[in-house]
Parts: sequence; structure tokens; C-alpha cells
Amino acid sequence: MIDVFDYESPLGILGKLADLLFLKRYMKRFLEKRNQTIKYFAETERWKEVLVFKTQT
Repeated sequence: MIDVFDYESPLGILGKLADLLFLKRYMKRFLEKRNQTIKYFAETERWKEVLVFKTQT
């Protein structure tokens, strides 16, 4: 699985300042945590909790 994450902060110079101060670091941690969670579910039996199987009748 490959994630492609592209964003641009709004509000011109204020957005760029927010990006430098906290947004870039926040988004990096957010995506790392998301990837850890996906990996955990994929490598354990927990994946069964999030997938729904339909049986044919």
C-alpha cells in the first residue's frame, strides 16, 4: 500500500507560517499513527472486526 499525501495550507503567508510551526509535524505524526494502526490490524485477527462479509443465499 502506498499513501500519497499532498496538501497546501490556505491563507497565503499565514498558512505557510502555520505549516512551519505545527501543521507539517502534526500531519506526519497523524499518518505514522494511521499506518501503525493499519499494520496492527493487518497482522492480527483484528482485521475481521472491520471487514464485512456477505454470504450468498
